[in-house]
Formats: sequence, structure tokens, C-alpha cells
Amino acid sequence: MHLIPPPRLPDDAPFNQTQKMWLKGFFDGLSAIIPVQNQPASAGKSIHILWGSQTGSSEGLAKKLAKHCTGKGHTAVTRELNAASLTELSAMPYVVIITSTYGDGEAPDNAKEFYQNLLVASDVDLSNVHYAVYALGDSSYPDFCKCGRDIDARLSSLGAVRVVERIDCDGDYDAPFSSWVEQFFSTIAA
Repeated sequence: MHLIPPPRLPDDAPFNQTQKMWLKGFFDGLSAIIPVQNQPASAGKSIHILWGSQTGSSEGLAKKLAKHCTGKGHTAVTRELNAASLTELSAMPYVVIITSTYGDGEAPDNAKEFYQNLLVASDVDLSNVHYAVYALGDSSYPDFCKCGRDIDARLSSLGAVRVVERIDCDGDYDAPFSSWVEQFFSTIAA
């Protein structure tokens, strides 16, 4: 906890000398009695939110999660899965992947390249990466949430540390998402 620094009046403020002295004293007094809770910038974590979406649902959840991150004092970076290389991924301390599965177990168009590269990667060390996967799909397909399941399994096999268990969602994804997000934040805070 620290005190608010008192505001400084500009030299050309439209007050006479007596008024300026009074205002300075007033501001000094306020700053001495109003404590402010302040966390240093380094207290928050850098969380990368990577999403793969064919219809926009995963992208919407990624944006929602980014708002939660900044509201909790973290830095959030969101982008499509294809925009992240495996080398970049290995340097991300916290990664949340939100992806749907399209058609018969396929990755969404904006996640195909990442997905294929991840599945064949062999020389990538992800042991410094803490991750979580939120998978969306349609249970009427035989490969329900396959993209998310495959990404989760592959990240783990390359040494990444799972922060919370993967959730596979069918249809209603908002309710499970809220509790999953809270679980994620409480785990990374510990």
C-alpha cells in the first residue's frame, strides 16, 4: 500500500499565489489520508490466449477470457493458433488454448497449421509452459472435440504442465467456461 502522489498545479494555472498555496496544501492533505492499493506491474502474469474457431465461438471465449485476465491484473495476448509458432509457444509461460473441432475431427482453418506442426514436433521443449485447453465440439460427430483433445495430449507429451483439466463442451459452453476460468485463475495464483 502506498499513498497517492499529490497533483501538481501547472505554473500557469489561473489562480493567485494564495489560492495556489491553499490548493497545494489541500492536495497534500488528501494524498496523506487516501491510501491506494497498488501491485507492481511484475505481479501479474503474461497469459497467451490462442484460439481456433470456424464459427467464432472460440474467438468470443478468447476475448472474454482476455477481459478476465486484465481485470485480475494479468497481461493477456490473444491471437489465432496459426499465428503462433512452436518456438514462440515454448517461450510462453502461460498459455490457454480455446479451440473447436470442425467436421469429422478436423482443426478449424485458422488452427490447421499449428495443429499439424504440433502433432509432428519432436525437438520442442515445452517444460516451461503452463497450459490449459478448452475444447468445443458437437457430440453428434464421432471425433467429438478431437482437436482440443489432441492438442492437450501433445502439449503434455512435449513436457508442458497442465494447469487445469481440459473441458470438452457440446453446445452450451458459457456455464462450464465460467467455472473453468475461475479454477484456472485460482490455480495460477497458488
